[in-house]
Amino acid sequence: MTKTYKSFIIFFITIILILLFFLKKYNDIIKHDQIDILVSKNTELINNELSYQKKHALSLAILFSKNQNIINFLKQKEPEKLKNELNNLINLISNYTKIKNIQIQVHTKELKVFVRSWENKDSGLNLTSFRHGLVKVKKTKQPFVSNELGKRFNIKAISPIFDNKNYIGSIEVIVDYSSLKNRLKLAGIEIIPLLDDNFLDIAQYHKENAKLYNYVVIEKNYNKKLYDILLHNKNILKREKFYYEIEDKIITIISLGNIKGKSVGYLVASFEKSNQKFNYLPNYKYDGEIPNDISFKNENKIYNKQIKIR
Repeated sequence: MTKTYKSFIIFFITIILILLFFLKKYNDIIKHDQIDILVSKNTELINNELSYQKKHALSLAILFSKNQNIINFLKQKEPEKLKNELNNLINLISNYTKIKNIQIQVHTKELKVFVRSWENKDSGLNLTSFRHGLVKVKKTKQPFVSNELGKRFNIKAISPIFDNKNYIGSIEVIVDYSSLKNRLKLAGIEIIPLLDDNFLDIAQYHKENAKLYNYVVIEKNYNKKLYDILLHNKNILKREKFYYEIEDKIITIISLGNIKGKSVGYLVASFEKSNQKFNYLPNYKYDGEIPNDISFKNENKIYNKQIKIR
């Protein structure tokens, strides 16, 4: 083999290796861009679904605040009758929909607990010191919804209650993250909502929940596989990157509310990175016929009926 031929072979192999190197770099860039798009799309989907949960809770709170029985029972200080009315409304929603995670609380104009649909505790408890949403509603006399910290950390939608234009208190529709979790699972997204354990002095309901370093898991039914990934990859919870790639999964973290600039909780989301196809959630579906006295809305359909205001 001549020296010239050897040089040609070496040159040819070098060119091939260079081309393969740049092809790999190009493929890595394309793959990274695809993952960036997937994370952005799924993050948008999560935020849209969370926004829907908030809007739905707020719609119910506003609707219930116009219920004449609720107004009368609050005005006349009849907590037992008011609690029965609240539970009747909850049962109506539960019977005709798949929505099972709603609770309702009514407060006096002094921001004290008047009635809770789920328990008989804390009647008369003053909520002013730690329920910022309630204070805001009393001050503005406008409805408000947020991921708010109380004895639990969840979605709280609050609407003022008026009697002949006089502010007499407020009503609050409380929704946990179970419905959000179940909906996102349909799109191949697993979530775990976390609360910073610095707030456990307020969020006393979560004190016995599963711990994860400096956080507690808000939902008692959570994805154990995702929990284990977080447990063995503590750096994810430092939130130094937009997302993390762990084996075949992508994990990203979304902030859930803050107090005085400090984040209270986070939503950890996980989905397969091998599935580059963006999943759309199916429309909301309800069991049976929608009765004449109930109203629900999604972005594709409007059922033009209202919960009966008596």
